[in-house]
Amino acid sequence: MQRDTLIAIGTGLGSAVLFLLVLSGNPFALLLSYFGHLPLFLTGLWQGPKRLLVAAFAACIALILMGGLLPFTVFMVVFAGPAMLLTRMALVVRKDQNGNLAFLPSGIVVSAMAVMVATVMIFVTGTLTAEGVDIQDFIAKFLSQMYSEMGVPMTSDVQGLIGMFQTYFPAIAAVSWLLMLFANAAIAQAILVRAGKNLRPTPNMATFALPGWSLFVFALAGFTVGFADGSLAYVARNVAVVLAVPFLFQGLALVHGQAARWPQKRVILTVFYIVAVLSTWSFIAITGLGIVEHLIRLRGKEPMTRSNEEDR
Repeated sequence: MQRDTLIAIGTGLGSAVLFLLVLSGNPFALLLSYFGHLPLFLTGLWQGPKRLLVAAFAACIALILMGGLLPFTVFMVVFAGPAMLLTRMALVVRKDQNGNLAFLPSGIVVSAMAVMVATVMIFVTGTLTAEGVDIQDFIAKFLSQMYSEMGVPMTSDVQGLIGMFQTYFPAIAAVSWLLMLFANAAIAQAILVRAGKNLRPTPNMATFALPGWSLFVFALAGFTVGFADGSLAYVARNVAVVLAVPFLFQGLALVHGQAARWPQKRVILTVFYIVAVLSTWSFIAITGLGIVEHLIRLRGKEPMTRSNEEDR
């Protein structure tokens, strides 16, 4: 058996182990499970989609033997499937506007993944609604029971928090998962670049740009929220939040482009991300900035940077 195949099998088994850590109940183990995509991305972005398929197959066989069909199904939907799709898109080569061969722009990849997640959300929530399940009521009861088991008193603040989660729980879960997916891919790419094993160059954040259709699908979801009611409005509201994620990256791209004008770029970006993480509302502002940037191109066609090398 080839060395690369053995490595792919090993990374697949590693991903399966990280996935199973969710069942341990240990907070540290739960944190590690968020990096279940990382071994898959290391294989895919180093050895390509075929080796990634080998890794996913090894992980799925192990999960079937250890836990049956349920862990296998969840792993395929949450880990292996999205990792294979994102890797495949990231390694697509096509001709650019000048007729030169280039990798698929990261803006298209991010937008396509957001649409994919939104489509899965529509399917799942639509199926549950068709089965007569009141999603908001189910979420409210689940959270109330969880807080009760944790011994948290049902104060007005806790009830308000439950109400917020009740309204946006599908979107919160989907966005958190989507951001971790991109984070794992970015970490894997950084590791491979340092090792000199990457198949494609790291995308330049300062030149990140979304395709024109990304605003259309987001506006369509927003339009549905405004004119629908009941379950349709609930699903559309959560879908709109997911489809806003690409504009968060567009806003961050604008910040990176402006920071690149200054010699202290790294310091500026470090301070910016610290402030952003400490203030959740800042991400909403950055997303709004991304929408504005998408509409009127505040950076222009080519963002001003001190050097191409510095932005990487």
